[in-house]
Amino acid sequence: MNWPFAPLHSVCRPRQWPTIPKSKLTDKGYAVYGANGIIGYYSEYNHETPTLLITCRGATCGSINVCDSKSYVTGNAMALDDLDTSKVTLEFLGHYLKNFDFHGIITGVAQPQITAQSLKRLNVPLPPLAEQKRIAGILDTADALRTKRREALAQLDQLLQSTFLDLFGDPVTNPKGWEKQALNEWLENIDSGWSPKCEQRSVTDKEWGVLKLGAITWCVYDESENKALPAALSPRPKLEVKRGDILFARKNTHELVAAAAYVYDTRPKLMLPDLIFRLRLKADCEVEKLFLWQLLIEPHQRSSIQKLAGGAAGSMPNISKAKLKGVELIKPPLTLQQKFARIVESVERQKARHRAHLAELDTLFASLQHRAFTGQL
Repeated sequence: MNWPFAPLHSVCRPRQWPTIPKSKLTDKGYAVYGANGIIGYYSEYNHETPTLLITCRGATCGSINVCDSKSYVTGNAMALDDLDTSKVTLEFLGHYLKNFDFHGIITGVAQPQITAQSLKRLNVPLPPLAEQKRIAGILDTADALRTKRREALAQLDQLLQSTFLDLFGDPVTNPKGWEKQALNEWLENIDSGWSPKCEQRSVTDKEWGVLKLGAITWCVYDESENKALPAALSPRPKLEVKRGDILFARKNTHELVAAAAYVYDTRPKLMLPDLIFRLRLKADCEVEKLFLWQLLIEPHQRSSIQKLAGGAAGSMPNISKAKLKGVELIKPPLTLQQKFARIVESVERQKARHRAHLAELDTLFASLQHRAFTGQL
C-alpha cells in the first residue's frame, strides 16, 4: 500500500463544544449529541452539516458517530469540524477511524479521555478520492447488512418495552397503583467486585479473569469483555459470575451508569470488577429475576435511578449501595411477573439468533476493513 498519510489535524479541526446541562434539554428541537449519540434536543444547533464525532470521555472513548445536519454536539464528543473534502471524504475517514485502535491516543485512568492535543499523534491515509469512494461504498454495503440486523434487535427490544408498559404501566408514575417496596426488601445482598491490575488481553480457556465494564454497558451480558488475571494473583471464587446473576453498573458516564444485565450463560472463572454490583435476591421475595432486570432497564425507571449518581468533578458518577437499596420499585403480583418472564425468554431466544447472525456479519466486516486499509480490497 503506497497511500500517503497526513496528520488528522491537517484535514479537519478537532473541537469540543460546550456541554448543555441536562436540565436544558427538551423533547423537541435540534438533536443533541453526547458521547454515544442523541441524548435529547435543544433550541439551537452548532453543526450545519453532518460531522464525524469521536467519543472523547468515558468507557466508550474512541467510538465514532456522525451527527445529522443542524445538530448540537456536546463536549463529550470531539467534533472533526471543517473537514477538507478535497483531501478526504467523510465516509472514508469514518470507516478508517472506526477501524483505528485509539488506545495510544486515550489518556486518563479514572476518566478515560481523548483531547485535541492527543489527536495530534493520529495520522490518516489519503488515497485518491476515487479510491476512497470505492472503498467506502463496499464497506457501506456490508455495514448496511449489520444495520438491518441491529434494527431487528432494536425492534425486539421495543416489543419488550411496550409489553412491559402494557402489563405494568410506567414504573415511576405507577398508574396501575401497584404496591411499591424498597429494593433492599428484596435483596439478600449486593456483592461488590474487585479490580486488580490485569493483563491487557482477554482470558484463555483455563485462566481466571475480571469482567470489564463493557460486559454490561448495553444491558446485555457480554462475557468477551474481560481481562486476564495475572498469574501472580490468586482468584477470588466468591466473585465468580454465575448463570442467573443480575449485574448492575454502579459507575460510568451519566448516559451509561445504571446499566443492568441478566446472565443467561457464561464461561467459568470470570469475576466481578468493582464497578459492577451483583444483586442477590432473597429466596422468598416473590420477585422474578427477569422481571427485575427489565424493570431496572425500563427507560423511565433507569433514568430515575441515574439521578442518584454522584461524584467529584471530573470523575465518573457513582451510585452507592445505600442509595440503590433505597430505590422504591413496583411489585406487581408474582403470577403477572412470571407471565412477563416467559415473554422475555421467548424474545431473548429470538434476539440470541439475531446476535449470532450479527456476529458473523461483524467478522465479515472486520475482514473487509482489514483488507481495505492494507490495500488488499
